Amino acid sequence: MITLLILISVGLSASAQLLLKLGTKNVNLSGDLIHILLQYVNIYVIAGIVSYIISMLVWLYVLTKVEVGYAYSFTSLGFVFVMLFSILLFGESANILKIIGTLFICIGIILISRGV
Repeated sequence: MITLLILISVGLSASAQLLLKLGTKNVNLSGDLIHILLQYVNIYVIAGIVSYIISMLVWLYVLTKVEVGYAYSFTSLGFVFVMLFSILLFGESANILKIIGTLFICIGIILISRGV
């Protein structure tokens, strides 16, 4: 159950990154400061902030139940989730080094989770 909560927290945090990217995709940095800032007030940015808040609340609960070293190792999955979904949603590039690095992250998480 705790591992599932850890994954939910990490997933929400990764989702927040993707939502913030969507929310800032079309921001035009010309004009006065108020106009620029108002462009950041959109459904994607708000959803990203809410996702971060929920992620943090779940994370706080997780930290009351397990060792921080165990829980924190799973946050590396955020890199994996963001990389995969940035390729799918935004057409970002993937190369062999990114793929190998991602595999190393996954292997590390598997080793750490089995070492508890």
